[in-house]
Amino acid sequence: MTCIFCEIARGEKPAKIFYKDDATIVFADINPKAPIHLLVCPREHHERIYKLPADLVLRLTKTIGIIAEKLQLEDNFRLQLNNGARAGQIIDHLHFHFISRGSDEHLEYLTEEQL
Repeated sequence: MTCIFCEIARGEKPAKIFYKDDATIVFADINPKAPIHLLVCPREHHERIYKLPADLVLRLTKTIGIIAEKLQLEDNFRLQLNNGARAGQIIDHLHFHFISRGSDEHLEYLTEEQL
């Protein structure tokens, strides 16, 4: 099975990447619903929230905090998680939608050199 989010995480497919570390990656949604619409994903393939290792849940939470601080949106964002196709999950790789109608003035993507 080919997973587009795994390919993005491995650098095999292009994406507008906002942040990455050894466990998580954050990139722009290709069909944004707001001025700021990022996807927060584990780098390794996991499909459902209830199957995530506890340490990875903590890493994703930390990454969400980093994004909020970098964008100066600590009190102006929402998270959405669609768990399974019947809940609206289109890509079968766990991801949070980080969405804000706040200013995108601090939204800068990583350059090729940073990737």
